[in-house]
Amino acid sequence: MAYIVGVDGGGSKTEAAIVDTKTMEIIGYGVSGPSNYHNVGMDNAVINIMDSIMRALENSMLEIEVFDSLCIALAGLDTRYDLRYVRNRLEAFNLSKKIIVEHDAHEALMAGSYGKPGISVIAGTGSIAYGWDGRNRYIAGDHGWLLGDQGSGFWIGYQALQTAIKMLDGRLPRGPLADLVLKHFNVKDKEELSYVIYQIGFSVEMIASLAPIVKEAYEAGDQIAKKILKNAASELAEAVKAVARKLNIIGKIHVYYTGGIFNIDIVREEFENILLRDISGVVVERLKYRPVLGALVIAAKSIGLDIQWDQLKGIDMLRVEGLMESTIY
Repeated sequence: MAYIVGVDGGGSKTEAAIVDTKTMEIIGYGVSGPSNYHNVGMDNAVINIMDSIMRALENSMLEIEVFDSLCIALAGLDTRYDLRYVRNRLEAFNLSKKIIVEHDAHEALMAGSYGKPGISVIAGTGSIAYGWDGRNRYIAGDHGWLLGDQGSGFWIGYQALQTAIKMLDGRLPRGPLADLVLKHFNVKDKEELSYVIYQIGFSVEMIASLAPIVKEAYEAGDQIAKKILKNAASELAEAVKAVARKLNIIGKIHVYYTGGIFNIDIVREEFENILLRDISGVVVERLKYRPVLGALVIAAKSIGLDIQWDQLKGIDMLRVEGLMESTIY
């Protein structure tokens, strides 16, 4: 018998799930606040990670002090320094006999492949394509808003701002996108828009919040908005193709995608079509279950457990909601 814990620490929330590997069921689940420590600070990140685990433990009714294996997958885990710093902080709590700290892109892949090689793509506020062939790992993207994140919510929002300004200048024909951007920021002209961005200040999340506006403009017939969304799909697909060229995988390459940007139909469809056209034998599918399942897969494998995850009792509580989710970025 072993009790394993998976934690998915993201920019908006932290999820924890506890599995009893003897009965093969999820016996505890907890949710807390965000734990991307670059955004909320290490102290708050650790508090939210611990809170999610304690909520899951309370929900499970278990009386246990140390788990057999714990995997914590975090957004923002971008360097060896990050990995070492986070692990040192968490190991001090003596939560588990074994603790693994992982990148959330590897977690997403494990949630789709159940531990097998492949590629994961995440497109939300930022973006990343990640591949693992069983031995080596490869990443395209994930360079932050200044150097990368092409195809992400931020990237789409930034394109929208530049396009809106050009429309308001008269450098491009004025379409629905310009008026929707003005409305979004509750301003009446380009001068007020510039003031909001430069004087009041902007955040990555503020710019990413324009992604649904681009979708709305596209649905209103704005051809430039359509081009922005198709270019976003192309950027995400190119990142996948760059990773796929480096992987040593025999046979079909499985690509699993997740993130709110894929809720935009034209992005999702264009992305899939490009990959199916350009990568021989590729299998492209959306994640069926939230990434926290991947953390459980990693925790199980770390202690030599080979679990039939599709037979896990309670797995439906981790199922990704339908494609028509309201969240875009």
